[in-house]
Amino acid sequence: MTVTLVDPTLPMAGGGNSAAQRPASLDGAVLGLVSNGKTHARRILGRVAQNLIDSHGARDTVLLVKSTANLPATPEEVEALAADVTAVIAAIGD
Repeated sequence: MTVTLVDPTLPMAGGGNSAAQRPASLDGAVLGLVSNGKTHARRILGRVAQNLIDSHGARDTVLLVKSTANLPATPEEVEALAADVTAVIAAIGD
């Protein structure tokens, strides 16, 4: 099976923020998984995470399930993920 990944990000729009640096490797990484609470988001994240563990040596995952897709993660949730994980993956999962 071939998997094609598409980068959905747009260039940063002003405001002085920038995207975080990508890790050089996922070997031994802890991945943060952010589910928007939609029906299939957990399934999508689980399969992506398992692929990254099997193929790239990621060590563990931390799952954050938002209560609603309409709101961002809380600042406390973002800070907790930033303190505990190497990289974060978000899924919409409709």
